[in-house]
Amino acid sequence: MAQTREFVLGMLMGAAVGAAVAILYAPQSGPETRGLLKEKAGEVKDKTAQAVDTAKTRAREVTENVTTSAQQLVEKGRTTVGTKVSAVQAAVDAGRQAFQEKQTELTQEVREDTAGTVATETSGA
Repeated sequence: MAQTREFVLGMLMGAAVGAAVAILYAPQSGPETRGLLKEKAGEVKDKTAQAVDTAKTRAREVTENVTTSAQQLVEKGRTTVGTKVSAVQAAVDAGRQAFQEKQTELTQEVREDTAGTVATETSGA
């Protein structure tokens, strides 16, 4: 990227120097040459301003695109996290319910075993 920029800058500088030399050696009078130089300087100034405006516009577009892409990624991430949180919450709820059911089942079995043991001890005594 830097090499391309340096190459383009070198071409522009070479063109400017070549134009200046051509104008200075042109078969015109001093006032005519100065007028031509002013005209060319104005053209270069206008082209430079246009190039700067184009670069600013392009930079703004790229920034907007990057911002939009980043916002989309953030929203996608939020959606994904929300989905995963819901799935984890559902799994926790299912685990909690299974635990309560098993606890109730085991409590019932203990009561039944205890009742059987008490009945055996009472009848055997």
